[in-house]
Amino acid sequence: MKERILVETTSITKIYDEEIVKANISKGATALIPTVVEFRSNMSKARRKKTPVIPSTFMFEIPDLYQSTLTEKRFLLIDIFLKRGQDRILIFASDQQLKLLYESSTIFMDGTFDIAPAPFKQVYLIHAEKFGQGLPVAFCILPNRRGLASDYLHNEAIRNQCRQIMTLSLMPIEQVHSQFQRLETITSAALSDLLLYFKNQWVHGVVPISMWNFFDVIHRTNNISEAYNLRFSSRLSKKHPNIWCFIQLIQSEHVRFEHILIQLEAGASPPKQSKKNHFLSKKI
Repeated sequence: MKERILVETTSITKIYDEEIVKANISKGATALIPTVVEFRSNMSKARRKKTPVIPSTFMFEIPDLYQSTLTEKRFLLIDIFLKRGQDRILIFASDQQLKLLYESSTIFMDGTFDIAPAPFKQVYLIHAEKFGQGLPVAFCILPNRRGLASDYLHNEAIRNQCRQIMTLSLMPIEQVHSQFQRLETITSAALSDLLLYFKNQWVHGVVPISMWNFFDVIHRTNNISEAYNLRFSSRLSKKHPNIWCFIQLIQSEHVRFEHILIQLEAGASPPKQSKKNHFLSKKI
């Protein structure tokens, strides 16, 4: 039980309850063991001694233990500040995950906010396809959620126009240019910067349309990423964990990644897509 408390991010009370049930001890033995309150008090002190000080700003050092995988291989890939002392970005990915990312012809990306560790605001996950299954290959921790978020939530017209921009990825490639030109004539002035960026980067820019258009591909949604985010969130005992608990979680997720990859390469069958998701993908 002590080892689990020092290694896992699960609440001490939950670990205590699970281990007591697992031990299946007698009533007499149960009367002699410390109560959950006594145990939680002692082990909380032990856990705090092992855990670094929880930061309240972006200015903090990351100990070597949290920069590596559980097998002591490099895990922290990028650690940069967009502004001095603020807007920090952390990206975690092992060499094995990067190799899979570079080799994959299909990737899935999805962001989530509820599990972002303070003071960060967003977690962005990248998955690569292997044997028909999406595997996590990068964990990105981002500093803010600025942009059109407020307008998108509260302005129906802007929300509708943003969705029209999104649907460019689902229509035939030969129609993308004409539909984008149509959008340029009807969108709100509030979206002018977004349209200019989209035009320079995605329509006439660096990234060819064939790389982001999904009209004629198997995967037309990022349900793989969304399903993973849901499972990932369920492993946290609360929303917005501290940064050290979050890193411990993705370290354990990397172990899971290694195990699944070994099983797939050995011939294990990936989970089948649910009928609901299969129908939705076909419908889109």
